[in-house]
Amino acid sequence: MAPRLGYPLRMSSTIFEPCQFGRLTLRNRIVMAPMTRRMAQPDGIVTEESLRYYARRAAGEVGLIISEGTALDDLHACDTLTVPRIQTAEQWAAWRQVVDAVHAEGSAFAPQLWHTGRLALDPIGPSAGPGPKRADGSSRPDTREMAEADFAQVLDAFRNAARGAVAISADALEIHGAHGYLLDSFVSTVTNRRTDRYGGSFENRMRFPLEVVRAVRVEVGPGFPIIYRFSQWKMDDYAEQKFKTPDDLRLFVTALRDAGVDILHVSTRDATDLEFESSGLPPRTLAGWSRHFSGLPTIAVGKVTVTLGMDESYGDRASEIVDPAPWLALIESGEADLLAIGRALIANPDWVPLVRAGRWRELQPYHKGLLAQLW
Repeated sequence: MAPRLGYPLRMSSTIFEPCQFGRLTLRNRIVMAPMTRRMAQPDGIVTEESLRYYARRAAGEVGLIISEGTALDDLHACDTLTVPRIQTAEQWAAWRQVVDAVHAEGSAFAPQLWHTGRLALDPIGPSAGPGPKRADGSSRPDTREMAEADFAQVLDAFRNAARGAVAISADALEIHGAHGYLLDSFVSTVTNRRTDRYGGSFENRMRFPLEVVRAVRVEVGPGFPIIYRFSQWKMDDYAEQKFKTPDDLRLFVTALRDAGVDILHVSTRDATDLEFESSGLPPRTLAGWSRHFSGLPTIAVGKVTVTLGMDESYGDRASEIVDPAPWLALIESGEADLLAIGRALIANPDWVPLVRAGRWRELQPYHKGLLAQLW
C-alpha cells in the first residue's frame, strides 16, 4: 500500500514505548478499538468468555483496551439484549472482574458508553422517521422523535454509566458519538431535522452531544480521562460527510475540548485517507486535522493492516494482510498520538509483538467467521 502522506515509513519505536496523557498511563500507543460482539447474558451482564477475550488482548501487550459498545440502559440504548450494559450494580461487578483481569496483564481499560438511538430495539432520535435497514435488508422499527423527558432520561443514563466507569476502576471512558448512533444522529443534517434548540445550525446540532460530555465530566470529576469517538460516516451511509469544511470540524472538536473531552477518537474507513483535499490547505488526515484544531491527542483508526473497509468486512472475502508502515507513520508524523486496531486484533491477539518484531507477514487474515465466538 502506498503512503497517503509523504512521511518516512521506517519502523517506529515510539509507538511501542510507554506514554502518558494526563492521568492515563499506557505501556504503548496501541489501542484495541471498540468492536460490538453482542455476547453478554440477556440481563446485560458480561460473561467469563468476554473476560478471557479482553485479558487475551491485554496479554498480547495492547496499551489501552476500549470495550465493545456498552449500552447505557435496557430502555432505548441497546440494539439487542445481549449487548453488555453498564447500568446496574450487578453489571458493574462483572465489568470490574474484566478490568481487574486486564490490569493484571498490564493494560489500561476504558468502557465505551453507547446509545444506539435510531438503531435501538426501541429507537429514538432527534427526528422521527423510518428506521435504517439492517444488514440483511430487513426494516427496523420507525424512530420516535425525542421529547424533553427523553433528553432528561438519556442524560441520567450517561451520568449513571459514568459513575459505573469509576466504580469498576476503569482508567478512562469513551463516549460513542460516531457511526449514526444517538449522539452522531444529532450532528447530521440528514437525521436531525429539528427546528428547536437542538436542530438547525451546526451549533444547535452539537448541543446535545456537548450536554452529554458536560454531564459525564461532572460525574467523573476533573482529571478522569474522557475519550470521544466521532466519524464522518454512519452505519447506514458510509459516504456521509458531516464535517463538510475544515471550519465545521474546527468548531466541533474545539467545542468537545472545551466541554471536557481529553482525547479524540477519530473513526475513519482508512486512517491514512486525507480529508478536505480541495481546501488548498496542507494535506492531513481527519485525525491530523482534529489534533491540529483542538490541540488534543487523537486516536486514529481504520483498516490498520487489513484491506477491507468496515462496510466490506461482512461478506465472504477475507481481508488480506498488509504492511502496517503507513499507519505507524501517522504516529511518527504527528498526525495521531495513538493507533487503534480493530478487526486485525480479533484475528491476532498477538498483533503488538508480531508487528514490533517486524513479523507482520505472520499475521492471520480477518474474516467474518471470527465473529462467531469470543476467543
